[in-house]
Amino acid sequence: MLRSRYPVVMDTSQLRETLARQLRHSQAQAGLSAALEGFPPDLAGRQVAGHRHTAWQQVEHMRLAAEDLITYCQDSHYEAQTWPDGYWPKSPQPPSAEVWSTSNRRLLDATEQMAGIVEDPNVDLYANVPTAEKEHHHTLRAALILLDHNGYHAAQLIALRQALGIWPAR
Repeated sequence: MLRSRYPVVMDTSQLRETLARQLRHSQAQAGLSAALEGFPPDLAGRQVAGHRHTAWQQVEHMRLAAEDLITYCQDSHYEAQTWPDGYWPKSPQPPSAEVWSTSNRRLLDATEQMAGIVEDPNVDLYANVPTAEKEHHHTLRAALILLDHNGYHAAQLIALRQALGIWPAR
């Protein structure tokens, strides 16, 4: 019989550290930071054959979702946005290079904020978020959703960069 090497009640410090590290920087592939790094603002709104969304749409969607998850975890008055309008930008192009840059920074900031929440030993990762409607809607779940969501769309951004010819050879 195989026995777990983890005790029944385990210290979450290793889980917290691993998840926060993964949120900050992919340990397996090029992650979100690499996908965003050096993306030219003038190409952020470019439509590419075979790609449903522009880079702007991807990044702004990720930012909106990340900030929404942070609010979901912390705000007892949280109300979900309407889908899809509340989670996707209306225009395929960013209004300006400054807005593009701000969206990138805010996405990374929200991801860092989630990493900080996960690392905080005063946060019960398994406690339901303030407005949870289901028993399994806890902070750990929200952090894993953000990790999964960022990974999915970071891969799409990398594929888009490759199609645009702006993905650096690694």
